[in-house]
Amino acid sequence: MTEGVVDLVEAADLPVERVGGKARGLGRLAAAGFPVPPGFCLPVDAFTPTAGEEGEAESTGRPGLREGALAELRARWEALPAPHGVAVRSSATSEDGAASSAAGQYESVLGVRTFEELLDAVGRCQASRHSHAAGVYRGRVGLAGEAPRMAVVVQAMVDPAWAGVVFTAEAPVADDDQLVLVEAVEGLGTRLVDGVAEPERAAFSRREPHTPAFSTAFGERMGETREGGGPLRSLVRTALAVERALGGPQDIEWALDGTGLHLLQARPITATVPRPTQFGDWVSEVPGARWARMSICDSWLSDPLSPLFATTLFPALIDRWATNWGGPRRVRARSPLIPEPMHGTVNGYAYLRFDFPLSRHPVRTLRLTARWLGFHLSPVERHWRREVLPALREGLERVRDTPLTDLSPAEVLRRIRTVEELSARYWAVIGGLAWHWNTTEWLLGAVLARGGRRTKGLTPGSLLVGEDRFAHRAERALDRVAAAGPEDEERLLREYLRSFGHLVYSLDTAEPTAVDDPSMLRSVVAGRRRDGAGEPGAATVAPGPGRDPARRLGRGPAGVLRRGVHRWAHHWSGVRDEALHHFTLGWPFMRAGYLELGRRMVRAGLLDADDDVFYLTGKELGDWVRAGLSDEGWRDAVRERRLRRQWQRRLDPPDVVPADARITLFGSDITSLALFGVERGEDRADSLSGSAVSPGSYTGPARVIHELSDADALEKGEVLVVRQVTPAWAPLLARAGAVVADVGGALSHGSVVAREYGIPAVMGVRTATTRVGTGDTLTVDGDTGTVRLRSGP
Repeated sequence: MTEGVVDLVEAADLPVERVGGKARGLGRLAAAGFPVPPGFCLPVDAFTPTAGEEGEAESTGRPGLREGALAELRARWEALPAPHGVAVRSSATSEDGAASSAAGQYESVLGVRTFEELLDAVGRCQASRHSHAAGVYRGRVGLAGEAPRMAVVVQAMVDPAWAGVVFTAEAPVADDDQLVLVEAVEGLGTRLVDGVAEPERAAFSRREPHTPAFSTAFGERMGETREGGGPLRSLVRTALAVERALGGPQDIEWALDGTGLHLLQARPITATVPRPTQFGDWVSEVPGARWARMSICDSWLSDPLSPLFATTLFPALIDRWATNWGGPRRVRARSPLIPEPMHGTVNGYAYLRFDFPLSRHPVRTLRLTARWLGFHLSPVERHWRREVLPALREGLERVRDTPLTDLSPAEVLRRIRTVEELSARYWAVIGGLAWHWNTTEWLLGAVLARGGRRTKGLTPGSLLVGEDRFAHRAERALDRVAAAGPEDEERLLREYLRSFGHLVYSLDTAEPTAVDDPSMLRSVVAGRRRDGAGEPGAATVAPGPGRDPARRLGRGPAGVLRRGVHRWAHHWSGVRDEALHHFTLGWPFMRAGYLELGRRMVRAGLLDADDDVFYLTGKELGDWVRAGLSDEGWRDAVRERRLRRQWQRRLDPPDVVPADARITLFGSDITSLALFGVERGEDRADSLSGSAVSPGSYTGPARVIHELSDADALEKGEVLVVRQVTPAWAPLLARAGAVVADVGGALSHGSVVAREYGIPAVMGVRTATTRVGTGDTLTVDGDTGTVRLRSGP
């Protein structure tokens, strides 16, 4: 056999200049014992130099094969066991290398069943190296010049139930923070690699036991669970073994049939794989349940929950809230109207149940509605001021008495639970207060919209401001710090933290408060010094039309009505400001207690770092505190849970799960009431849309901030782009020209902060932090809820 047709195993040790990248890669897989379908390679020297050129095959009848190669090809063909035909694939010398993959640039022909079809397929592979598209590709990756020489691979076809690709990492250099990404279609994988079919997807940890990173219906269909594995996890293990054998992250084509797994190709990953935001399926873990990211889930919890928060404070907050209108848990458990559990997570994100079968039980629905109205129309403000707020303050004073280091673990945990209960009781009454401030703001907007020219340009946001609000008090306090000399700066900063350090960036106790990490405040103070803030005559709060509402709202009966509604709304806006300021007073206490327990677990050799405690569940922590029970696998579990939360942050949680979920009451769709204040427009290539929450228009460069530690990068006048805005973000807003947030609506707490600062804001954009890049030019229209973007400066 003079022309040297070779088995795939032999190709592993031959130079790529002879067998091409694909054949050598398959040969290395086969030689290492991986399940590669049998086949052979027609090497480069089996073809004439003019193989594939126009007319060459017709003149020789041998698709560019040299003398003697034709007979050897027939012999190999007849000896190859291929009941489903063969696949004929190009193997160019520049293909599937570390510098370029040439994926899809050259020809592959599947389902070849006769020798004549085989000759035609070999000719098509050779001709593809001269195609215009392949030439353009080579030019773009720096391989311009002559078309590369090409070998051809012939392999037995597989008749798969599933086929697809697996990326062993997300970049050419792998680490444990990355994922193994799997894409699959039923049947042959050509529809997937050709881009004509939307694949099923799953993602797994690179570490054993390779647990799924996101919940997906595809993974569940294939038998994958957190506890056990199916064929996909077996695929992941095989793929990572290939990575180790070939010396780097691999893009692997695979097929699964009745006999098992088959590897069809492996090439080095040459570029970063797109962030897998599409990998998470939004499927309820409770059969038949419907979920909404409303209330606390949207404006306060934009990120996936830590395991400790998800199993302690989050359910406590929701349970207390539901008690207001549904009664104690034992009463709710007997009600056919109120689903249990009321809270849950999907892919780590917080959701509330809203599958209330109201129409099935009309009498019970009327009673439940009466209880709901009774709570909200009760003297809830008086209850908050006279009972709930004093109880929170007094309780925190009591737990302040004894240093944590003097308490036993059980005493520390009891202190945490006391503060959690006080905070949950406080949150429950906020639900009643919020009904009033949301309703009055909506009513003010309706009155202004009907005021004609008299109220044109006026919005609730422009009227409901005041220098006595906590946001402005915080501003003035930071200005005093910025204006102080070095000898007074630390003292004034401590005073600021005593008054405002409890404000949180997220309700999740795993996230630090300003008391834990004042670095952002220090950078804000430094920025204000550069900007001249704190000097005599410097203004930090823009004047607004709310300074003289009587003049703008008019006289006569209509004016009296507008001013009356304005006074009502202004009062409740002040209640909102005060109520939310005090809401998180307990968070530094809870964090300090948990971190103290974490330190003790580190000393006991159970954890690696004190903040690992936030990645235990409430039950795990409670079992250790009460009975000394622990698990040798906690370190690994914590690392896995940290990674999973990091991966889940990439996802874009939908408003409702499932996507078509709706609330109906006696035939009417009332879903919009549950998502009150959130508006969604249609995103376009050059624009995003969300809720218009603070009026005005502003154009400037974007600054995308994913982590609080990056906050000091914000320059004065930049557009702040973040996941969410809570009152703790207020110091940054004073430097921003506008703000865009992934979550929140017109009535969310972050929107109030933006309006207090008089800067345009659009919230509920959902994909802003992923679609916008720092330096992009944004035009933020806080009147229409649109954000126009232009890449680069």
